[in-house]
Amino acid sequence: MSGVNLARWRAVPYITSWSSEEIPPVSMVIRDGRIAYADESVVDRDGAGVLWTRIGFSPGVGVPEFKSVHFLRHRRAMRRRLCQVCGTPCGKNALWMLSRKEYESAEGPWPAPVMTAHPPVCPGCVERSGRLCPHLRDGYVVLRPRRVAPAAISGMLYQPTPFGLMPGAAVTIVHDDPRIRLLRAAQLHVTLEDYDVVDPGGMVVTGSSDA
Repeated sequence: MSGVNLARWRAVPYITSWSSEEIPPVSMVIRDGRIAYADESVVDRDGAGVLWTRIGFSPGVGVPEFKSVHFLRHRRAMRRRLCQVCGTPCGKNALWMLSRKEYESAEGPWPAPVMTAHPPVCPGCVERSGRLCPHLRDGYVVLRPRRVAPAAISGMLYQPTPFGLMPGAAVTIVHDDPRIRLLRAAQLHVTLEDYDVVDPGGMVVTGSSDA
């Protein structure tokens, strides 16, 4: 990490994008019935064949853009259960923090499943996140799920036209939606199931009905 101020890097959440990490211009084509990059390589798609948005990788270089999520680090955090703040593996200790408003406005709150695009946090980063994250400033809940299932993908939906591929709306669609072949993905969503609501110290506040 040449040129990186390590103290500064540790003060910025793992999934935050930096000003040096730009989205490069790309040429989009249709290939085998789905959108593709003209110069596509094997790293541009995930194991399910979904095309992902390219982005530079230079954490710690430049200025942190706290309102922007780095697509690759976000995906890694979701798939590998990495803490979105410090980047360390959470394993079975993975917790999810949702703003109280977000949680209470979800369709059928506890104990119904909750879908979120937020990666997990480790127990050691809960207090810091609740104190520093503007998204959580008005209150939050901490969930400890027993099951975490892939739910959906957000990104840009493209539309084939006589003039070539045209970017359309930003959408969130489920994995088996046929439109996924025209999606340039940016974020994963998961469903949290069979969970406990815990306080920041890790004590169960509300037990799961499935426990």
